[in-house]
Amino acid sequence: MKHAKISAHAQHGLGLLGFLLVLTVAGILGMVALKAFPSYMEYFSIQSTVNRLAHEPVPQSDSDIRAAFDRQMRVDMITEVSGRDLDIASGVIAVRYQKRIPLTESISLLIDFDATSKPVQ
Repeated sequence: MKHAKISAHAQHGLGLLGFLLVLTVAGILGMVALKAFPSYMEYFSIQSTVNRLAHEPVPQSDSDIRAAFDRQMRVDMITEVSGRDLDIASGVIAVRYQKRIPLTESISLLIDFDATSKPVQ
């Protein structure tokens, strides 16, 4: 039985250093995703509240909309925005805010969020 020689040029695949590099990059991206996930969940809660308030069948004053938004934010335990941060104009409710997420001692992730209701048809 003859043994075939395998040359270094014929080998394919990921070496140890390549594997460690891929693992490091995946770990960093995973850490960023895990730290940003709660902020995105908060944004989706704000977005759904803004849409719901904009499409309520009973017309409300601006102060009523702000009070209802504050009540919902207390229920959802969200402190990033409040009713006074809402921009209300011609049936569209919007809130824009920034969230700074510390990743390490000297590196932060800054995300701009814009929760705007869909126009009332």
